[in-house]
Amino acid sequence: MILDIDGTITQKDQSILPETLVALRKVVFSNPEMHICLASGNVLPVMFGVRTILGVGESLAGENGGILLYKQRITSYFQKQKTVDAYKEIEKDLGAVEFITNRWRETSISFILDGSYDFTKYEKKYDVVIQDSGFAKHILNKGQNKGFIARELMKIYAVSKDETLACGDGDNDADLFEVVGMSGTISNGSRSVKERAEYVSEKAYGDGLIDIMKHFRLLEE
Repeated sequence: MILDIDGTITQKDQSILPETLVALRKVVFSNPEMHICLASGNVLPVMFGVRTILGVGESLAGENGGILLYKQRITSYFQKQKTVDAYKEIEKDLGAVEFITNRWRETSISFILDGSYDFTKYEKKYDVVIQDSGFAKHILNKGQNKGFIARELMKIYAVSKDETLACGDGDNDADLFEVVGMSGTISNGSRSVKERAEYVSEKAYGDGLIDIMKHFRLLEE
């Protein structure tokens, strides 16, 4: 199972409901042979802390598939320089604000910018992709997405797409949903993930995740 963190495990304010924590622990104990990966646009140090609190997350896929922690080994699949160059121009042109976690990023850059913008010219000039996770905007290398890292994880664990469930809520989960056999999103999910999801919960955030896990029979009703 590949789980998004922000907006899926967490609430809108990034807190975690006690019920969500208990449900995830139940899934782990009830399905000892299942591998659970946390996949996020966030950085590995933050994800490592979340994993410690949850007690869930055999592997961690950070920066929207750019970097992976598996069995105490970190693998970076992409370089950072193009994303830095693109950000510098966006900051100069539009007044973007750099996300504090960029100091720990190894393959991407994240920033905050209110409003809706067309980033096509920056994407073309620097050969990058700019995604909105709902919590930040991410400048990524081409090919860097959660779908890419899902394929890597399926190779690592020797499982098929039909054996893989993904849960997420943002546009950056859309690529992930396209490569797995089972997928679920929540009521606060973006349009693009709802269009791709096998199951859409009527509940939001952590409650929605619990509902998804019940739907796919990882939890009892």
